[in-house]
Order: sequence, then C-alpha cells, then structure tokens
Amino acid sequence: MAPSDPDQSATPYADALRRHRDGLRGPFMIPGHSAGVWGSTDRLIDFMGAEAVALDIPQLLPGVDLEADSPYARSRELAAQAWRAERTWFLTNGASQGNRMALIAAAAFGDTIVAQRSSHSSFFDGLVVSGLTPRFVHPTIDPVHGIAHGVTAAQIDDALDRARDAGAKAAAVAIVSPSYFGAVADVAAIAEAAHRHGVLLIVDGSWGAHFGFHPGVPASPTQLGADIVISSVHKLGGSLTQTAMVHVTPTAPAGLASQLERAFRLTESTSPNSLLLASLDIARAELASNRMGLEVSLAAARRARELVAASSVLSLPDDDFLRHPDVIALDPLHVAVDVRGLGLTGAEAKARLGAEHGVFVEIASEHAVVALVGAGQGARPELLVDALEALASDSATDAAASPPAPRPPQPGEAVLTPREAYFAPSELVAADAAVGRVSTDLLAAYPPGVPNIVPGERITAEAVAFLHAVTRRPSGYVRGAVDPLVAHLRVVRETA
Repeated sequence: MAPSDPDQSATPYADALRRHRDGLRGPFMIPGHSAGVWGSTDRLIDFMGAEAVALDIPQLLPGVDLEADSPYARSRELAAQAWRAERTWFLTNGASQGNRMALIAAAAFGDTIVAQRSSHSSFFDGLVVSGLTPRFVHPTIDPVHGIAHGVTAAQIDDALDRARDAGAKAAAVAIVSPSYFGAVADVAAIAEAAHRHGVLLIVDGSWGAHFGFHPGVPASPTQLGADIVISSVHKLGGSLTQTAMVHVTPTAPAGLASQLERAFRLTESTSPNSLLLASLDIARAELASNRMGLEVSLAAARRARELVAASSVLSLPDDDFLRHPDVIALDPLHVAVDVRGLGLTGAEAKARLGAEHGVFVEIASEHAVVALVGAGQGARPELLVDALEALASDSATDAAASPPAPRPPQPGEAVLTPREAYFAPSELVAADAAVGRVSTDLLAAYPPGVPNIVPGERITAEAVAFLHAVTRRPSGYVRGAVDPLVAHLRVVRETA
C-alpha cells in the first residue's frame, strides 16, 4: 500500500512539469517543437496553446520522473492510495493497454480464463497476445432495450467447475462492471467465487473510475475483492482521452504485481505523453479531494432523470435494468433514456440530436440512448431533454411498428484458441462460403457489442444471417468486419 498522505489534492507530477517549463532556456532534445522556445512552432501553438506545447516534455528528466522517489512515482503512489490499491500504473494507451496487461500477467498463473463474452475488443487482443484459452460466460441480453448487462457469481462458479472438470488450469476470471450502460455486477460475490477456486478476478471497470469516491456512487471493485482493476479515467473521471490506470489490490496473490510490471513494459510506449500523464495526476486529485465536484455531477444526473420521468414521450429504463439478476445497482452518472415514445430508434435519436441540436450522447441501443455526466461536471440536463422532446412529431409512429431487432446467434464451435486463429494462414471468402469455416477475426454487432464471432470459432449460417440483418438496419454496424456489408469474412486457410 502506498504511504499515507492526507493531501490528495496534491499534484506532484503536474507541478514538476511546471517547474521544468519555468526553468527551460535552451532545449536541444526531443520533442522537435522544442516547447516553443525557439519561436518556430506558431501554427502548433495557435492550435494547441502555448501552455500545452511548453508542458509537452520528454521522459527521464531529473526532478520529474527519473529518480525512484520522483514526483511521477509519488503521483502513482497517491493514485494507489486513492483507489486503495497496492500499486497503480498510469497508462497512455488507454484501458485497452490495461486489458492486454491483465491477460499477459494472468497467463503466468494458468492456461485458461473464464470471461464475460461481452468484454471489450481489447480483451480479445489480450487473448491473442497471452495465448490464454477462453471459456465464455454469456451476459444477459435485455430483449426490450437490446442491451448486454453482466454475469452472476453462480454463472462464474459453474464455469470454473466445468473448466476444472475438463482438466483446464484456470488462471483468472474476467468481467466488466459497470457495463457501457451503467449496470453494476455483484463484484463481491463474483470475487468470492473466483477466489474459492483459487483464481484471480480481473474487473474491467473502465466506465466506473469514479466509483468509491462518494457515497452516491457504487464502491470501487478495488474495495470488493478484485485482484486487478482497469480504470479508464478519461471516460468519466476527468483525464484526457487515451488515459487510464491499472490497479493491483493488496489482497492479490504474491507475484502478480511483478507480472503486471513486466506486462506494462511490454505494452507501454517508450515515449509516454507528459500531458496525458499529468491529466491523470490532476483527475485523481479532483476525484479524491473534491467531493463537491461529484455532488454537482450527481445533482445534474438526478435532475436529468426527473425531467425524463416527467416527460410524456420519454421514460427511464432503470427499473427494467434492475430486474435482471446480474445487475445489482446502476451508475447514476449513466443516464439511460427510453426513446420509443419519439417513434425513433435509439440510433436515429442519437444521430438527430447531434445533427439538429448539437447535443451528443454516448451510445444508442435499439430503443434507448445513454447520456453521460462526467465526474465533477455540472451538465445542463434541460438541454438534453428539450432536444429529445423536440424530436417528437405528429408523424411519429409507435415503437411497436418498428421492425424487431434480429436475434443474436449462438456461438459457433471453438476449434482453435484466439491466438492460434489469429496467426493461422488466412484468406478472404464470400460470407456464404465462410459458413463452417474457422474465423480469424472478431465480429461484434453494435449495439449491444457482444462478440458474435470470435477468432477460432466456426462461422455459422445463423451468425452470417444475423450480421447481414444488422447491416441492413439504419443503425447497423459490425465491428471487425472487413467491409461494411459483411460481404466477405476472413477465415483460416484450409490445407489440402
């Protein structure tokens, strides 16, 4: 655990950048813009601002990040303390780097991982890099809203039993909490199940970096028994885009921290951006020391829900979400709005909000949109709700008249591990000819973003039909497809 320091408002790394900037007279080193000292970067300064250019400095500088007790090291210690972690890493390649780190580290403890199938695509990248064999647990798919929620401890326990009975050496369990839509899993119960089987629990907590910093939000997975927690701080925690943290908790097994350090070295940039790192330092200070900031954002989210509840054309799906056994709470900063009363799909409402009103929401499902309120931000919920209500028209039709969303297919047979399939000789074939072949790619229809085809699985006719149905819908999008209409699929080349 990091040394006790009551001053979580301190920003040691950001302060060190300022000191370096103030003492800089003659930069004859990278970056090539020379911090604007020589006056030859006017266009960059006009775009970025002189302060940003001056603070964009290289790594391994005395008094900044070179010494073992440097300001950068102290900043990471403060973050570990704030999240109640044993050790924390700052990431400038996003939570995607964190997922890859976690799986590389977990591979030292076994050969198999029990995982929520609706994990982020970077989790599957981690499978390719680590060589772990996945055993998937399927989340609940909300049939009304077209949303993937989470998994239960009972599902995890059963999957670990089956992995053991099959002779697999499970290394870890990997889940997502909260979900993209703010649904919170029972992390404590899942941690108990994982540890009862002697395996790690990895929680992709990307959408809940603010958890644990106010009684009005759920507890952080770092406080609930998880061993590795990935926090995408830029999403709702206030840091710059592409920044995240990985935490290893005090109760994690011996050797896990050193494996994560090795994985960090393998996946990090050797030139991490100082502005990104400083934004993590500052975001941590705000989350940990400015309780009023979260109260402001919670009030804004609460007001948004009140306005939606009072609307004649909008409604809240929160109660529907909580009826699912894999959802025990909701993140209040994720405001989901059911838009069926507008006579529009979620994707149509999202697109028109941006094009017609300059109001942008995070994601859309078949019947809902999700608006986010950043931690510490005092959003204007009236702007959102007024814009949504303005989309309603006399010609709006009832949502029941909308064509039903295609039903997701069952997974195909797993023939190879994701790593084996990824590196196997491959070829592009027409989608119909791909049926029965082994996929080398990950394909996931959005929404809800659950992978429909995973590398190493046989492609089924049902999966091809589903993906084609998705592409024919106005909001249809298949992530990982080689072409927008999924006319071709990449498969393992067959040998004679």
